Amino acid sequence: MPPFLRELIRPAAELPEADVCLVGLPLDFGTVLEGGRAGAVHAPDAMRRELRRYHKTYNLEHDVDLSGLRIADAGNLSLQDPDHARNHATIRQRLSELLTQYPRVVVLGGSHDGTYSTVRGLFDATGGQPVGGINLDAHADVKDKPEIISSGTPFGKLLRENVLAGTRFTELGLHSNLNTKEDIDFLHQQQATIVPLAHVQQDGLPLFMERALHRATAQGPAFVSFDIDGCAEAFAPAVSAPSADGFTPRQAVEAAFLAGRHPAVRLFEVVELNPIFDRDNQTARLAATIITAFLTGVAKQ
Repeated sequence: MPPFLRELIRPAAELPEADVCLVGLPLDFGTVLEGGRAGAVHAPDAMRRELRRYHKTYNLEHDVDLSGLRIADAGNLSLQDPDHARNHATIRQRLSELLTQYPRVVVLGGSHDGTYSTVRGLFDATGGQPVGGINLDAHADVKDKPEIISSGTPFGKLLRENVLAGTRFTELGLHSNLNTKEDIDFLHQQQATIVPLAHVQQDGLPLFMERALHRATAQGPAFVSFDIDGCAEAFAPAVSAPSADGFTPRQAVEAAFLAGRHPAVRLFEVVELNPIFDRDNQTARLAATIITAFLTGVAKQ
């Protein structure tokens, strides 16, 4: 049994068939458009370093051996075009290709606007029908800004364009004073489910995550997007928009593991890591731990 996770990861060119494919989105322009801190462009490489450095292929908690997993790595997408819309076209096309080829794709990000196009790639790869989804985040990211693609707009655009089904969408962990009433009203109009962070803290993450996964996957494929700025700043200082309150690492790991156990979750993302502001790679290590928890869930299926 290979002891380290890094021994399972192979370039996608060498592994045309795999259980999971990793892909990096070195992107931060969408965060800058919202007044956030630049630097998430370096996130994919930081996550890969921590994935390769620490994590073993045996999970003690769940008694799961990951060594049978085939993990491809498609590298980082080239997203350096000065035309932001062209970068998003690249994301959409490449994600559609990867999701057609592989049963699951894990995105290493990157500003959250990338989700607008990763989910459109899922939509394209699965028959052009609205998909389900979960956003684990401090912020709803549903702003109505038709003229730009920013980190504050992805889910609003996806809902308005009928790529994401409102009845199958859950905003999980929203913070009390970081979202406008207009955005919450919009989510209610779309019949989305909203779970405030306070409810998670009171009743536990697994209860709400299981319900959200049931809604998201009941009628077809779904995505789970984990914005690491949803974690408290004490645990995740290196994010684009830090907050004092938030998920604990334990809650983050629980969510990722449960997502991995659902075969209809075709797309899993960890986004908004900003390595420039990290302390001893603390946040990158948390991101890698979240990804490893998802892979553990996949192995547990």
